[in-house]
Amino acid sequence: MKKILLLLLIFTLAVSLFAGNTKMAEADKLHENAGYEAEFKLLEGEFASAGSNNEKSEILWRMSRAALAITDQLERDGASKDKLLSEFQIAWDYATEALSFNADNYNAYYWRAANIGRWGQTKGILDSLFKADDMRDDLEKAVNSNPNHGDSYYVLGMLYDSVPGVISFGNKAFAVSLGRKAVDNQDEPDRPYDYSYYLELSKHLWNRKWNERKRLSAQKKEKVKFNSKSSQLEKNWYYEGLVDLSKATAYSSSGIKSMSDREEAVIILNWLLVELNKLDNKKPGDIDNIEEAEELLADWK
Repeated sequence: MKKILLLLLIFTLAVSLFAGNTKMAEADKLHENAGYEAEFKLLEGEFASAGSNNEKSEILWRMSRAALAITDQLERDGASKDKLLSEFQIAWDYATEALSFNADNYNAYYWRAANIGRWGQTKGILDSLFKADDMRDDLEKAVNSNPNHGDSYYVLGMLYDSVPGVISFGNKAFAVSLGRKAVDNQDEPDRPYDYSYYLELSKHLWNRKWNERKRLSAQKKEKVKFNSKSSQLEKNWYYEGLVDLSKATAYSSSGIKSMSDREEAVIILNWLLVELNKLDNKKPGDIDNIEEAEELLADWK
């Protein structure tokens, strides 16, 4: 009898886990297809019946993700600054609650940092600087937990590119390395590229503005520094030292060894616009990327 009860318990647990995984996959698919409201409602319903702490954490970081996407759409629709700040705070709270159930959840750290960043962008430059350290700390915890999490390197690159280096930790060269690390760690199940990664990499390159000679001479030193560091974040400040510049890329079949930063930046954007305009199922973020790429190219001429 005890053996039968144990088998029944194992079967019940397996069914529960399978159902939970199915719902998470459904939520992820809704997110990929920009069904953010439906995603959030599904997750909200699942949380009410969640059993384990890990399951609750997995649901909550996804709620933070969905809430951020919904708030971004509110911004496109002209919502007030106060409304946006309030919604970013709510999305931040979901990620924080996710970490209370699993302190090693790299997705929760990432989405909490993403919401800090969007809150700071909306609030203004001084508040962005005030939040920058918290954002970097969360992203560092994310890459410590998952050293190949492309999204975290993508946002870290943006962060190092945007904050000043004199009064904060900004560094244009680090931003390029982190941007390249993101590109090399893409995870897009429904399309060949994470186009936002390339858009940000182009901006980092334009802002660093090294010539061809500087790129080649610096790379040798970067490789040495990469190997000398122990923490994931510090190693990837110098990730460019590992990149084979003569190897073909998505946007240059002959590699990038003979280019300056700004030449590469322009080539990326031109390739990006071709790829994005070919998409049949453009998401709101794709439209934003097209508009930004066109504006940047116009400004860079």
